[in-house]
This record gives sequence, structure tokens and C-alpha cells, in this order.
Amino acid sequence: MSNTRTLVIVAHPNLTESRANATRLAEIEDLDNVTVHDLYKTYPDLDIDVAREQQLLRDHDTVILQFPLYWYSVTPALKAWFDAVLTHGFAFSFDGSATALAGKKAWLAVSVGSTLETYTPVGLARRTLDEYLAPVVQTLEFCHFDYQGVHAVYSLIFNPSQEDLILDAKEYSKLIATNSTPVG
Repeated sequence: MSNTRTLVIVAHPNLTESRANATRLAEIEDLDNVTVHDLYKTYPDLDIDVAREQQLLRDHDTVILQFPLYWYSVTPALKAWFDAVLTHGFAFSFDGSATALAGKKAWLAVSVGSTLETYTPVGLARRTLDEYLAPVVQTLEFCHFDYQGVHAVYSLIFNPSQEDLILDAKEYSKLIATNSTPVG
């Protein structure tokens, strides 16, 4: 286990009904140096405590955004969090003076309803998951995060077996525990 302090920001509007996300969280709950922060539980009205959130970012070395792909984007709570927390003067500046997040690693843990084949140029979505996530990645990079990639689990609308969800969760936990980079 590394000494890296990891913040997992969970932004799932129906976490109690999400087998994939619940399995992932159960797998990481006992990891040292990991803070799990559920945006919908903390801010049900989306009235975000900016100072608290910015301090959480300052206090951690790695930030993982865990969310379901929601109409090809992030959930409303995560978008509200971006808008409220990643402000000029803290997360970015046009003269380069805002460096609170510089060098902090960030990556995405995305759950996707459809299959991997759906997210191809010839699939139903007509684009890759990386293409849909480009605005998120650009936001992280603009805010000086060291973007590490995405760890995605697919086909959730097809009711995957609990064994498959556990395998995904174990890989997720291993990535966090070893401070590794996700590989697609």
C-alpha cells in the first residue's frame, strides 16, 4: 500500500441501486489513505460547500471521479461540483498563478450501461467513451491535474454476474491501492 492519499468522489444519483458502484465501494472501504466522498449524500440539494471541497482536494494526492455515464456525460451533481469548486484563482488562472491542483493525479472510474462495442465509430453511440469524456478530461487538465485515464465497466444494463462485478471491483481496488494508472 502506498502512502498516497486518495479522494474518491462518488457522483451517482442512485447509489443504493447501483450494483457496480456499490461493489466497487465495498472493495475499497478498508483501504488505507482513501477518503470516499459521496456528492449526492453530502449535498442532496446540490448546495456545495466550496471551501470544504477545495480543502479536500488540497488534502489528497490523487482524485478519482466515480460516476455513471449519464446521457454521454457526467451526472448533475458532478457537473455542479465542477462549476462550484474548480474556480478561477483556485483550480486555474490565465496567468498560471493558480496551482493548488498542479501535480495531483486524477482519473475516472466510469460505469456504462451499454457494451464496449456500442462505444465505437460503428456502434450505436458512434463515438468512443474517450470521445464522450473529452470535456471532463480537458477540465481536469485545464485545472492542472495530471490526468491518468479511465477505468470503465460496461454492459451494466445487461445485468452482469456478481462475479464479473467483483472482478471489476478488485481491479479498481488494486489500482487505488498501488497508485497505478488505469488502462482503458
